[in-house]
Amino acid sequence: MFRIPWKHAGKQDFRKDEDAAIFKAWAEFKGKLTDGGQDNPAAWKTRLRCALNKSPEFKEVMDRAQLDISEPYKVYRLVPISEQGVVMPEKKSREKASRRSKRRRSDSDSDDASDDKQIKREEATSQLVSFSGCGAYAESFHVFLLAREDNDSSVSISTAQDSFNVAVYYLGQEVLKRQIQGTDVRVTYLPSSLIPPTPAVLKGRFPRILLPEPPSTLPAGPELQALFTLLPFMEKGVVLTSTPQGVYGKRFCQGRVFWTGPHTTMPDLHKMERNTEPVLLFNKEIFKQQLDHFRSNGGEPPQCGFTLCFGEELSNSEDPSKKLIIVQITLPWEEQQVQNAQSIFESITILQSLASQSPLGEITLNLVTVPSPTNESIGCGTF
Repeated sequence: MFRIPWKHAGKQDFRKDEDAAIFKAWAEFKGKLTDGGQDNPAAWKTRLRCALNKSPEFKEVMDRAQLDISEPYKVYRLVPISEQGVVMPEKKSREKASRRSKRRRSDSDSDDASDDKQIKREEATSQLVSFSGCGAYAESFHVFLLAREDNDSSVSISTAQDSFNVAVYYLGQEVLKRQIQGTDVRVTYLPSSLIPPTPAVLKGRFPRILLPEPPSTLPAGPELQALFTLLPFMEKGVVLTSTPQGVYGKRFCQGRVFWTGPHTTMPDLHKMERNTEPVLLFNKEIFKQQLDHFRSNGGEPPQCGFTLCFGEELSNSEDPSKKLIIVQITLPWEEQQVQNAQSIFESITILQSLASQSPLGEITLNLVTVPSPTNESIGCGTF
């Protein structure tokens, strides 16, 4: 959750450069900075509020707002990708009506009300740009994070199970490799001229993997030119979110995105449609079933990742190294579980082999204490 200063523009202590900074940045980004040649902080505020209300990525938290204090603010939360677009229409209508009713009771900003009709007409004639695509302006917003007050709703920022290993390949050549800790990551492209320096205060923000410019080591030719042409269409990218059920993906870029993974049930191409419900790319329940089978029976270990192909079709039978842009995602926690299962299965196989060579067909294990590098004791079997 984050809060936005929400001071009435008509108040005596209103500071345009400070209290309206985020509204001004959004208006400038939208190309609506002036109204009749003059600044209009009230219209700026309404424009951003309309954008936040329309976007599925944000939801107003009305019971956390403080509008009657000297420095008033509203509170919004980032909506997890798994919750976006899954509200039933009837329920959604009731929620919108409830929000409108609560706004009328709690928000006395007359400057918002006076500009609503004009702003909404303008917004209806233009495509709503995702808030996360604001470029340099989004980097400069001063956001205040709110810690949850209730003990039973404390936020865990990331766990060992929520991380991604991301590798990016251009024409089969690895150009980027990173590990992301947390439940969410956006893989996107941003022209180098628009990439702002990241201040220390934003190090904990929603993580992004920025597709790099093609390196000079790639061979010149029509494929390289096609890569340069394709990259701008990957702006806004794809958002990946890890949930207890699995890893979901949602496409926001103009360019097409295809994917392959170990848990697909259809042999056809798998295309990630734009601005639709999130797609389940990795099913953790199926992975657990495959892992249990592998622990007991050996054989082929379960796969721990999936592949995204940007701008081109990709099927399970095709070679990813021939594609312009490939992003391979592996899940470190799942990989560790497979490695542990392999070690256990190999140990059992060795013990079974030793038992078969014993005259009595059995062996005895004695546990002894072996110091580990962390000064903890672990059990080790001896024969």
